[in-house]
Amino acid sequence: MRNRDVWQTSQHRDTSGRVALPHNGYREDVKATVVEGAIVVLDRQPWRVLEIREKPEDLWPANYETAWQKKVTDWVEHEAARAAGEPHYWGAPRKPWTMPVRAEWQYRPINLVLQHAEKPNAKPRHITACVSRDWQVIPEHYSVCRLCRELPPCRHQELEDEVARTMAVSDRLMAIPRGACLGCGETITSRMKAVRFPGPNLWRPDWGTDSAVFHARAQIECSNGVWRYEQQWKQQGLDVLNPTIPEA
Repeated sequence: MRNRDVWQTSQHRDTSGRVALPHNGYREDVKATVVEGAIVVLDRQPWRVLEIREKPEDLWPANYETAWQKKVTDWVEHEAARAAGEPHYWGAPRKPWTMPVRAEWQYRPINLVLQHAEKPNAKPRHITACVSRDWQVIPEHYSVCRLCRELPPCRHQELEDEVARTMAVSDRLMAIPRGACLGCGETITSRMKAVRFPGPNLWRPDWGTDSAVFHARAQIECSNGVWRYEQQWKQQGLDVLNPTIPEA
């Protein structure tokens, strides 16, 4: 029921909180920093909060209503089992549960009216959100990308960073001599145990088939390399075509 943004702006990461309404979390002292007039982050954009209000119970979206009804059902079943003397499945006796109150449920929906902070004349946006959702709050003085007007890191910056990381990985792999460990890049001697993946080489196709090899040791570069390569190997279906991983 929580609806949290995975992405957060790199500005003021520590300034987050919940809406200034009662019962906005599992505790009554949950920080309430989202008030009317505050600027919150949504869809990589800055939005000013114009209004926060409870959503009428008869207008709850279906998914919220379903979740609430399950909450009530769970309470009824628990209390019935407790009255009958039935313990939990792990053997512990059941303790009484507080009867859920709809208006105090921490996952109930609320209404927010938001105004794009960069477009004060634009039409306000009305959204439904969970009362216990965590919002990132930014101050009046914030930065945006000059090109796309997104809060940093914008999609262009993320793409450039990803390209840079990919190029760095590619450069490192291309520098590894043929037959060396694709994890650490060091030579694999005849006395060392190794893990060789049959089939085409996914990281160095120019080496030919059955050439992807790693040290069979606990060193992080090697063991992590084996794990990452095996995931890709399986995704390509090569574990079905070449079901064995012989040791070199």
